[in-house]
Amino acid sequence: MDVLSEVLKVVKLQGAMFYNGEFSAPWSFRSPPSCNVAPFVAAGAEHVIIYHLLTEGHASARLEDGERIGLDAGDIVIFPHGDAHILENGPAAEAVDMVKELARIFSQGLKLSRQGGGGETTKFVCGFMACEPRLSQVFLSGLPPVFKVSIRNDASGRWLENSIRFSVNEADASRAGGEAVLAKLSEVLLKHCAPTLPTFQPSKPVGWLVPAIRRSERRWR
Repeated sequence: MDVLSEVLKVVKLQGAMFYNGEFSAPWSFRSPPSCNVAPFVAAGAEHVIIYHLLTEGHASARLEDGERIGLDAGDIVIFPHGDAHILENGPAAEAVDMVKELARIFSQGLKLSRQGGGGETTKFVCGFMACEPRLSQVFLSGLPPVFKVSIRNDASGRWLENSIRFSVNEADASRAGGEAVLAKLSEVLLKHCAPTLPTFQPSKPVGWLVPAIRRSERRWR
């Protein structure tokens, strides 16, 4: 088994939250860094992994000083270090800074958010996952700041996407158990992507890393 999959078997992921968006081109928004998002995700969270799953349409993602990454339906773009970034579709436009909208976003749950100029529609869900501090400090440092994975390449990925779409579109996170279901789906989604993530070699062997994370996880609870 690859190193990341081994670590994700024991690491604690907490406070998963989905944002349900339907934007029509042209549109552009800036997702703030994890330091701004963390207080809304989980009490005492120090780091948040941010990702966006496109379920329909097209878009592009980029770090504020980076190149655009094209996204199609079924792609998930992951920001393991929680860097600020921009998602957009259509002619260049001034990005809406979502840092001003965080309180509203996290208070509305799965209520569909619509924005844009009336053109091509892009639908996506966004995940914000607080992770055990030792993981972010020791392990995620070996990953690039942004990468994408297509989850429609295999049957399990397609099943997972359909489950997320159903849960987001049909379930209300305020209903009993709804938030827990989405949290688990979010965790499963990240672990499903693990085998296809960029190759990483930790500075210390897995035999040291996994027990260290377990000890740190107990302190974090």
